[in-house]
Amino acid sequence: MVTIQGLIRTFKVAKNPHALIKAKITHKKVNITLFTGKQFNLSFAQFRFLRDNYELVKKYHVEQVNGGIYKYHLGTSEIVGSPEVLLIVEEILSGIYDYDFKNKIVLDIGGFEGESAVFFWLLGAKKVIIYEPVLNHKNLIEENIRLNNINAEVHVEGIGEKDNEIKVYYENTDNCFGLQEKQQISANQMVIKIRDITTVLSESNADVAKIDCEGAEISLTKVPREVLRKVEYYIIEVHSPEIKQALVQKFSDTGYLLAKDIELCEMISLLHFKRNHH
Repeated sequence: MVTIQGLIRTFKVAKNPHALIKAKITHKKVNITLFTGKQFNLSFAQFRFLRDNYELVKKYHVEQVNGGIYKYHLGTSEIVGSPEVLLIVEEILSGIYDYDFKNKIVLDIGGFEGESAVFFWLLGAKKVIIYEPVLNHKNLIEENIRLNNINAEVHVEGIGEKDNEIKVYYENTDNCFGLQEKQQISANQMVIKIRDITTVLSESNADVAKIDCEGAEISLTKVPREVLRKVEYYIIEVHSPEIKQALVQKFSDTGYLLAKDIELCEMISLLHFKRNHH
């Protein structure tokens, strides 16, 4: 259903809005030229996402690479990825990960399509170690590494309390992958490899750990004190009040200060923990 507001936004965004009528009726992709001057071949749903985020499309000079993959420009640097990356980049650049990464080894758990690795690298990290369990994301991660000449290593694995393989139910392999309820019969299934978080932390020699793994962050509560303290700074996205409470207690007991507590949305927070040297 097309709303009046949506129609108005369409005319403000697309130079040839009449083509979108065809896309809407036929459910096929059409060639669209935006007022940015960039040309796209889009379904109506794909166009609607760009239309509704048009200020960001202009800000990051978005161009289509192929299909649903886009290139985003950050000054002299570039990131390729899915539409969700547009929103993630904007969120990252709002300051949620702000810290001194210069000459640090950064452990990036939940690397998605490599966008956060680019950010850490641009801020001076000397190496980024990426853990991302979705195999489909590996090519985009490697392309972002190549585009930005990042010193990185990539592991197609998630994290947990022990080495394992688990079945995950999902609708899409987007940035919310892993939160799908098992009861949804329509969901797809994927077996992913899990690596023991204690081993990951021990072997990484990381100075900073960014962890965004849709609930698996609870496994940090099982990490021994001496291993957890190997990392000077943690940035952890927590996905429930219960997990948040458990992690705040664990890190406090292990000698960390809660440096930041950023509310991202209802039920989800981003916690920064800094190791106390005393």
